[in-house]
Amino acid sequence: MKRDSRMCTLVCFLAAGGFFFSTYSDGFLTVRTDPDGIEVWLDDNFVGDSPVIDKKLKSGRYSLKLVDPVQHSSTVEEIFIQDNENTVIEKTIKSKFGSLKVTSVPEGAQVSIATELGPSPVSNDFMNPGKYRVEIRHPDKKYHPVVEEVVIPRGETVSLSKTLEKEKSWDNKDTWRILLGVGTAGGYILGIVQYGGFKKLQQQAILDPQLYPDADKQKNGKLAWSIIGTAVGSLCLVGLEIVAFF
Repeated sequence: MKRDSRMCTLVCFLAAGGFFFSTYSDGFLTVRTDPDGIEVWLDDNFVGDSPVIDKKLKSGRYSLKLVDPVQHSSTVEEIFIQDNENTVIEKTIKSKFGSLKVTSVPEGAQVSIATELGPSPVSNDFMNPGKYRVEIRHPDKKYHPVVEEVVIPRGETVSLSKTLEKEKSWDNKDTWRILLGVGTAGGYILGIVQYGGFKKLQQQAILDPQLYPDADKQKNGKLAWSIIGTAVGSLCLVGLEIVAFF
């Protein structure tokens, strides 16, 4: 009888212990985020920055809040911790901003939108989504500035790479400008000088025809050179305008 009583006591003790263990056993919580460094809160209690690995918790229902301290944004959800189980939460925190990365050849060009971003290469990870006018201007004035419009979506990165063209000190166009300019001036000067000689001979031949027996031949020669010079000057002037236009 006494043995049965002891057996009954042992069974009751084990049952009570099992009940106690099942009631107060713990679970675990693991929180991983992309990016890392997100604040993890449970029922308004700070747990730590992500990643949180195998955090021991009493079983039950919790309010999990993830706070991005950089973007000042947060998400909230309910989770349930079960006995002797590891509850794993994995979240990607999408940025409410966009990113702009600008490179240039050569480097060191000043990059500006509404304000100056800095010399290239430069990046900004906190751009409000929208349309921007990007200006890339090198401090060396020999490089032509570049202006480009870009659209930056939320949570995405826009990369802009530009090669700045350098102003050439001398090219074929400059050579043609010089040649045609000289041709224009030389042609008109030749035409004016020869026409002046023609008029002078004409007057002298009228005053004293005996002194200038070959006056007509000379006059015709100077008049011909005057016409040729004027024609050459005019053609060069037209060519100069064409080169300047293109």
